[in-house]
Amino acid sequence: MKRTITITLAATALIGLTACKGGGGAAASKLIPEQATIMGGADLGGLMSSSLYKDNKDKMEDEKAKEMLEAAKGCNIDIEKLGSLVFGTDGGENVAFVITGAGIGEDANIDCIGKKIEEKAGKAPWTKDGKTLTIDEGKATAYIVDGKTIAFASKGWAGAVKELVDGKGKAAVDGPNKDLFARADKSKHLWFAGKVPEGMAGMAGPQAEGLKDVSGYLHLSGGLQLHIAAGFEKAEQATGLKDMASGGLQMAKPMLKAQNLPETLVDGIKIDAKDTVLSVDAKISDEDLKKVSEMAKNMM
Repeated sequence: MKRTITITLAATALIGLTACKGGGGAAASKLIPEQATIMGGADLGGLMSSSLYKDNKDKMEDEKAKEMLEAAKGCNIDIEKLGSLVFGTDGGENVAFVITGAGIGEDANIDCIGKKIEEKAGKAPWTKDGKTLTIDEGKATAYIVDGKTIAFASKGWAGAVKELVDGKGKAAVDGPNKDLFARADKSKHLWFAGKVPEGMAGMAGPQAEGLKDVSGYLHLSGGLQLHIAAGFEKAEQATGLKDMASGGLQMAKPMLKAQNLPETLVDGIKIDAKDTVLSVDAKISDEDLKKVSEMAKNMM
C-alpha cells in the first residue's frame, strides 16, 4: 500500500502543475501491464470543457490550485490541451499511471516543472537520467514515452511498464482480464473496470453477495450520464438486487417531491439484469443539474 501511495503522489505532483482537476485512454491503456485487475481513466480535456465543470470552475479552484495552473503555464503546459489519465493496479502495492497531453513529455517542460516543485518543496521531486525519472529513491519510476506521454510505475511494476514502453510485454487490455476491461467505454469522460478485491464484497452487506466485478462510466455531455455494470456469480443474485433497487427507486419519488427536487431525477434511472450482470443507467439533464445545484447552494 505504501508503494501505491508513493506512485500516486508522484503522479499527482506532475498532474498538480498540469491539471489541478481531473475520448481518452485507449492508447494510454496499452502501457498498463497485464497484471492489473483494476483499471480506470479520465478524459481530462473533455471534463474541463464540460458545462458542469465550467459552471463550477471557480468553486473548485482555490488559491493553491490557481497558483499551480499559473506555474503550469510558465512551463508551456496548457491544461485545456491535456489528453487523458489512465491508471491500473492489482489492488495491492502495484500501480501504474499514464498521463497524455500536449508538451507534457517535452524535456524542457519536465525540467521546468521539476524546478518549480523543488522551489516549493525544498527538494527535487525526482532525478532524471535521459528519459527516466527516478522518484523517492526508486520507490517509483516515470518513463518519458514521447513529447505528450509519461508513464509512471511503482517499484514492483517498473520493469513491466518499461517493457510496454519499449514495445514488448503484454498490456492489461490484452491480458487475462481483457474481457472485463473491454466492458469499460473508454470514450467517456470517466471510466473504470475491475475485479472486486477479495473480502470487499462482504463489507457491502448481504445484498452484494456474489459480486465479482464492476465496470462503468460517467459522462458530462448534455447533462450527466452514469452507467454501472456489476457482475455476480449467479444470475439470481443480479435479479434479486435489481428487484430490491427498483422498489427503492419508486419509493424515492415522493421523497424528492417533498424536497422540491424534480421527479425526473428518478425517471432517468434504468435498472436491468441480464444473466449474471446487473446494470444501472442514469441520465440527468443540464436543467435538472442546475436545479439540484441551486438547492444545494441554498442549503449551505
